Amino acid sequence: MESEKQKKVLEEPITEDEVIEESEDDAPVKEVVDSLDTTEEEESDDDNVLSFSKKLPHLQAYRDKKLRKRLLLLVLIFVVPLFGSVYYISPLSNLSKVEVGKVSRVTPKSILASADLKVGERLWPQFFKRQEIAAKVTQANPRIKKTTISLENWNQLVIQIKEYEEVAYLVKGNHYLPILENGSIVQEPIKKIENHHIILEGFSKETMILDTLKAYAQLPVEIQDSISQIKLSPSKKNDELLTLFMNDGNQVFVNISDFSKQMKYYLQVAKEMKEKGIIDMEVGIYTYPYAEKEEEMTENSQTDESF
Repeated sequence: MESEKQKKVLEEPITEDEVIEESEDDAPVKEVVDSLDTTEEEESDDDNVLSFSKKLPHLQAYRDKKLRKRLLLLVLIFVVPLFGSVYYISPLSNLSKVEVGKVSRVTPKSILASADLKVGERLWPQFFKRQEIAAKVTQANPRIKKTTISLENWNQLVIQIKEYEEVAYLVKGNHYLPILENGSIVQEPIKKIENHHIILEGFSKETMILDTLKAYAQLPVEIQDSISQIKLSPSKKNDELLTLFMNDGNQVFVNISDFSKQMKYYLQVAKEMKEKGIIDMEVGIYTYPYAEKEEEMTENSQTDESF
């Protein structure tokens, strides 16, 4: 009986009042859900406001940066030409002074004359031609090895000179002509010479002078100091024959091409000589006293007279 009653109750339809009662019981749940949805929407709106507020200072800084750039551009456009005009009409745009650096053999007056820089005239046209002017100064004097021109104190030019060193002297009559390290002969006769420089005689070609000086520089110092003078004494068969006058009284015959190689044996050969005389290194190494050389020269002169 009870099961039949339960079945009957299940089969009976649900009335409208019962539905209303159930919906009223679920009202608190709906309110909670609605409140959660509203909270999420409010939080999302707040996030948007915060993110925009964070971006606002960066945007303002960007605008300020662009404004400063535009302002700087305007200043440059108007101020730079103004300063250029003022500089052009001011004395600073003219060459105020020309100085010559330290020199030993060349006179500053000759350097200034060959440079021909115009004080009081426009600086920059002359400055931009400085390499051309420097080349002209170098060519004007054989003693000058290199010339450089630089700008100092806004509108002053300084000429710096590098000179060739004197390495020897060439005998010419009662005077001496300086010989530079590049082999060139300076046509400035002097009477007093420096003792540590070698003396040359009979040379006219710069190439031979340079070859001789290069060979001389390769010798040991003790052998260099033993040579007092080098004379070019060419023969019919040998145009590069040298006669070396030694401080110990000997004379040496040697070719320019064999100078540095043969003269290394001089000290040893000189020790073996019993008396002062000639050391012939033209072909091999032979020694003989001056007496034999004088006899040979006398015989040659007599033979020539007989003919």
